Amino acid sequence: MAEDLDEALTGRTPLEIINGPLMDGMAEVGRQFNANQLIVAEVLQSAESMKFSVSHLEPHMEQTESAVKGKVVLATVKGDVHDIGKNLVEIIMGNNGYKIINLGIKVPPQDLIEAYKEHQPDMIGLSGLLVKSATMMVETARDFRQAGISCPVLVGGAALSNRFTRLRIAPEYDGMVAYAPDAMTGLALANTIQDADERAKLMASLDEEAETMLAAESVARDNEPEPGEDVPPAQVRHDFEIPNPPDLRLHVLNDHPLEEIFPYINPQMLYVRHLGYKGRFADDLEAGEHAAVELHDSVRRVEDLMLAQEDIKANAILKFFPSNSDGRRIMVYGPDGRNISEEFYLGRQSQRDGLCLADYLLPQSNGQVDYVGMFVTSIGTGVRKLAEKWMAEGQFLDSHILSALALESAEAFAELLHQQMRQMWGFGDSAETTPTDLFRTQYRGKRFSFGYPACPRLEDQEQLFRLLDVSANLRVELTEGYMMDPESSVSALVFHHPDAKYFNLSERDIEQLEQEISQR
Repeated sequence: MAEDLDEALTGRTPLEIINGPLMDGMAEVGRQFNANQLIVAEVLQSAESMKFSVSHLEPHMEQTESAVKGKVVLATVKGDVHDIGKNLVEIIMGNNGYKIINLGIKVPPQDLIEAYKEHQPDMIGLSGLLVKSATMMVETARDFRQAGISCPVLVGGAALSNRFTRLRIAPEYDGMVAYAPDAMTGLALANTIQDADERAKLMASLDEEAETMLAAESVARDNEPEPGEDVPPAQVRHDFEIPNPPDLRLHVLNDHPLEEIFPYINPQMLYVRHLGYKGRFADDLEAGEHAAVELHDSVRRVEDLMLAQEDIKANAILKFFPSNSDGRRIMVYGPDGRNISEEFYLGRQSQRDGLCLADYLLPQSNGQVDYVGMFVTSIGTGVRKLAEKWMAEGQFLDSHILSALALESAEAFAELLHQQMRQMWGFGDSAETTPTDLFRTQYRGKRFSFGYPACPRLEDQEQLFRLLDVSANLRVELTEGYMMDPESSVSALVFHHPDAKYFNLSERDIEQLEQEISQR
């Protein structure tokens, strides 16, 4: 590639090469990605080529020359530690002509305001994974307005939607707010914003969208039927013998072999969700499809690199606790099995099945003690540092694979740990159980993580962390928003009940729960 660039320099200036064939090539990459002809991994490889090319050409440029199309401040909002999506945006936009100022994770509004004053960016990008992060974006937009900031703001994250952006975030801000569901959309929006004519059209389109949504919401509200009567609480059976755990001591697993964890990684989550593979990865790999094989080999190479790192280690902590339920409350007892050590107040479905997680434990009125398991897994503190190092060196694909592998390895460790806990509890899986069976939760009992539909309150992480004495045994901490840092960590409550199943609480159920807890 260096020879081709040197040959091009004989007839063009460096800036002409960058703004001409190189940018045209990246535009074609974007077109093919949007047409589902390329996957994320291939886009990252193209970005690597772009970075190499620009770095090779820069020494030949005049000091006054610049190939920068615009300046963007990026940040994951206060309380949120997830940065894999934000870093992908940095890579894509940074190699399409934008100068990126990446403020990192857990960035409060005041730091963003100071960064705006210092760097005077053309736009700001906000990222966040969970519902609390979406709410924080509303607060951040409000703080921007009070600080007199009105530059375009791009927002993205798993819990966000265009509707939330238009109806909740945008009204709190004096400038444009646009929703970017992925990195390539973010790039397209940035390009539009930097074109004055196209920017005016985009603003008009977003305003029209908001008006349409508001009108539809008004009609829906007027026609909304009265909520039906609440269904009675679920009658969950307890006509079976309670399995006793082998002990009630704290189990600390340090430096668990990653080689034992990797086989428990769900390929659909790793290759399709994180690495953007199109199609059925496992089937394509077995059939020898070139794209699947090449991506699989890249992942295996990064796995080998992970194994060689001293500060990337799989650690976990688990414990069984005597417990009972009382309505929607889970009571966790101390070692004596009588005095309550911690409590969890949980939501119940007002419709559908009337379920609550507390239903899966024996009621206190039964007179017999039940048991619940808890655990935390983590893939260590070295992942972010190494991923950032590789990104700075232009190893974009490896950096992204590493971050994705760490996230899914923490989930895989949770799968492995849950399997071991079932064995310890006395109802282990059969010898014929396959990883696919585990991914489909074809086993007795279930594990539930805070922040998800059945137990959405992240605040309950505090009780779990105290019960497991996490701060003394793992290098994992809770952020102000009760998320775990490092992000490649998983916590869960583990129930043995044979009828346990996953379920969702409605917004109304969650609001009622929050109201009751605030009044306690």
